[in-house]
Amino acid sequence: MKYHAERFDWWRAEREAVMQKIREEGLEIDEKIVLGYSNPKARDWENGARVSIRDDLRSKLEQCQSKLTLHQSKKIEYEGWHQALSANPDVALRLNIDDWLYFLGNRV
Repeated sequence: MKYHAERFDWWRAEREAVMQKIREEGLEIDEKIVLGYSNPKARDWENGARVSIRDDLRSKLEQCQSKLTLHQSKKIEYEGWHQALSANPDVALRLNIDDWLYFLGNRV
């Protein structure tokens, strides 16, 4: 539970940093070259500029969102286990390898 709570907090801070960077420097404006010509037929004012987020920052933001979702769901799962096991402290459960891997294995 502690691991996933720490990772969630770390990814939340990382997401905020990426969002701040997008606000400061991540937007790109691509104007069509045809807007520089005086010929009215060449001008396309409605589609003349495209605003986008830099691809590297968009990818990083998507990674942050994915990790936040993962760690939030793990926090909820582990909290459920904690509640179930705490409600029955005298009950001994047999664990198998899948249980071990669930709790202590594949840390992300």
